[in-house]
Amino acid sequence: MTINNIFYVILSIISVLITGVLIPYLKNKNAQNKTENILNSVEIAVKAAEQIYKESGKGELKKEYVLRRLQEMGLKLSEKELDDMIEASVLELNKWKKELKN
Repeated sequence: MTINNIFYVILSIISVLITGVLIPYLKNKNAQNKTENILNSVEIAVKAAEQIYKESGKGELKKEYVLRRLQEMGLKLSEKELDDMIEASVLELNKWKKELKN
């Protein structure tokens, strides 16, 4: 084997590692960060709606506010995904409020 052949073998191994391991890892990391950012945005919008509409029975107004804010932010998710995230955020907020009262 010549030095050129060894160089090409090493370069091929590095290429396989980059395309097979590093790139999928970076894509997964980026997707996780994107999801975290969306969840944080939903949580902030829900908390803002809770502050704006403090009266009982204003659930629909709160939800409309949250959906409008998320749409203004340019989040591209299905309505079902957004509904699930909003409901999860409201559930956490209500648990937190309940714990503070006790």
